[in-house]
Amino acid sequence: MTLQPRPRPRPPACGRDRDHRTTVLAALCLAASAAAVVYVLLGVQDRPVEPAGAPSQAVRG
Repeated sequence: MTLQPRPRPRPPACGRDRDHRTTVLAALCLAASAAAVVYVLLGVQDRPVEPAGAPSQAVRG
């Protein structure tokens, strides 16, 4: 029997957690950009588009 202490085992690498967080963040960014593209392509507007010849509300007063 030796008197030397046993070396402590190394803790498991946290690579999986970091990779998982990166994947989740990438998925959220992708979903947000897809939502922005859909919003722009659908042209969601609260009021109807005025004809080009009509003055804007700011000019009318």
